[in-house]
Amino acid sequence: MYRRKLSRKKVGNRPLDWITYHTLNEIYYWLDQIIQKFPKVVKGFDVGRSYEGRLIRGIKLSFKSGKKAIFIESNIHAREWITSAAVTYLIKELLFSTNPSVRKMAESVDWWIIPVLNVDGFVYAHEKDRMWRKSRKPSSPNCFGTDLNRNFDYQWGEVGDNTDPCSMVYPGPHPESEPEIEQFVKFINQNIPEGSIKIYIALHSAAQLVLSPWSHTEDLPRNYKEMKFVAEAFIQALYKRNGTEYTFGTSANTLGKFSGGSKDWAYAVKGIPIAFTIELPDNGEFGFDLPEQMILPACKELVDGFVGMIKAVKQLGYI
Repeated sequence: MYRRKLSRKKVGNRPLDWITYHTLNEIYYWLDQIIQKFPKVVKGFDVGRSYEGRLIRGIKLSFKSGKKAIFIESNIHAREWITSAAVTYLIKELLFSTNPSVRKMAESVDWWIIPVLNVDGFVYAHEKDRMWRKSRKPSSPNCFGTDLNRNFDYQWGEVGDNTDPCSMVYPGPHPESEPEIEQFVKFINQNIPEGSIKIYIALHSAAQLVLSPWSHTEDLPRNYKEMKFVAEAFIQALYKRNGTEYTFGTSANTLGKFSGGSKDWAYAVKGIPIAFTIELPDNGEFGFDLPEQMILPACKELVDGFVGMIKAVKQLGYI
């Protein structure tokens, strides 16, 4: 099986090229460049600092005033490198694409995007352990990290979590126990007008799925038909490029039950009507260690999918 080498010579802040995986510093350097070059459209923001003191950064892209919003978080799991690659490619296309469909999509909503939410884990996965998933705050004398996607304050600890601090799905000692999640929630509550976010996307890998709530129960969410309509629009638009097949379902019915995830929190607590986890490629052969030659196809497909998604949400009248 393909395995990317962790060690490489330091080459400074290489420009993002979407044919290789980039470090946190390289992603942040690129964000600085576009914030500086496009100040009327791109605004940077800081969520706060991680346990190890790194800034958790994001950007807001707004092409027209008075728009509803989409919020995208990626790399909440450290090893899922394709997520930050894909979302930075999306940012590039939102800024530079001349495709009329992409331009229309870009201007339809305000885009709040965090490329790397789990910054400590992401750096650790680049420097020490490619398959690291969690954050890096000590969880016991001999173990490190919490699964940040099980640390949100909705149905926390109810089902599917492992109370062993050494487990890769350890949810933490209590909801919002981790500084990354506590500050993330506080940032959204204090900086984004209530009710303005109509779409919430949690980018993950690797399964080629679009997942709706719920995660803790097999019951369907109240507007499941609407979410299915939007998800199918995303899947059909994405499929046209390379024939890549995604599947839609609820998290519990598709992957199994767990609780304390960001998508369910966004839907239940924040009242965001369209809330998805999107699991990027692949679907079994390479898993989290997606070969670099597969980065660009996955990125382009994601943009196509978002075009279909935004069009469908418009049809429902949310934006």
